[in-house]
Amino acid sequence: MSQFYLHAMFGLGGGLGAVLRHWIALRVRHDLPFATLIVNVLGSLLLGLWVGYLGGPVDMGEEEKRLVFGFCGGFTTFSSFAYQSLELRRQRTIMLAAGNILLSLGLCWFAFWLGLVMIR
Repeated sequence: MSQFYLHAMFGLGGGLGAVLRHWIALRVRHDLPFATLIVNVLGSLLLGLWVGYLGGPVDMGEEEKRLVFGFCGGFTTFSSFAYQSLELRRQRTIMLAAGNILLSLGLCWFAFWLGLVMIR
């Protein structure tokens, strides 16, 4: 299997993830960055499920691994999370920014852990 093909699978997954993230962002409208929170938590859960699956007895093909990890990378958006947290601090209060940071990190960690537990 060529390296180009594997890179293309990663790129395909990333593109699909980015399109879904954009679709969710257009539908989740709120003053607070809930769309980013939702995609980051869902992406963490999905990655936890897949890592749990990858660590199990079933072997995945290299192209499937690249597709899944590309999707999660394109779907989640840490840079948007960082920017939106800074904007909350600038435009609102440090408490809202800190709440967004703690909620995002806590829920994403929990979702990843939950994905691992659900697979086992």
